[in-house]
Amino acid sequence: MKLTIVTMNEDNCKTAAKIAADNLKEAWSEDTYRSQLANPNDHTFIAYCGGEPAGFLSVWYVLDEIEINNIAVYPKFRRQGIAESLFAAMREALPHAERTVLEVRSSNKAAIALYQKLGFAPVGVRKNFYKDPVEDAVIFVLDNEQKK
Repeated sequence: MKLTIVTMNEDNCKTAAKIAADNLKEAWSEDTYRSQLANPNDHTFIAYCGGEPAGFLSVWYVLDEIEINNIAVYPKFRRQGIAESLFAAMREALPHAERTVLEVRSSNKAAIALYQKLGFAPVGVRKNFYKDPVEDAVIFVLDNEQKK
């Protein structure tokens, strides 16, 4: 199937919110995604596979650093390179970022494996960061100079 990645706008903001709500325990509301349209630091990418929403990646780009807010891919589209393609779209859109930072649930082994495959390295832990259930977050950093 053909993969297309676009940036979030007024027309597809609801799609990003739905992907988040369907896949993330602590998803932002549609109003929050809509408010991000006015945030010059926000960059949200939506992946469509064969025209169907497949996943999204939301980041903030501040002072040469990318902070990953949320990423999700629908289960039926996982393990098809969509998350990697979203990260590639992010790097292409923000080529001058010096590093990328994210947190991930310590139990999310699939995501941790993906981040390590992409070159991220664990640098710390935020104790009891997540709720429902309470869980630690592992902090990962990617020195973007390595990936240019």
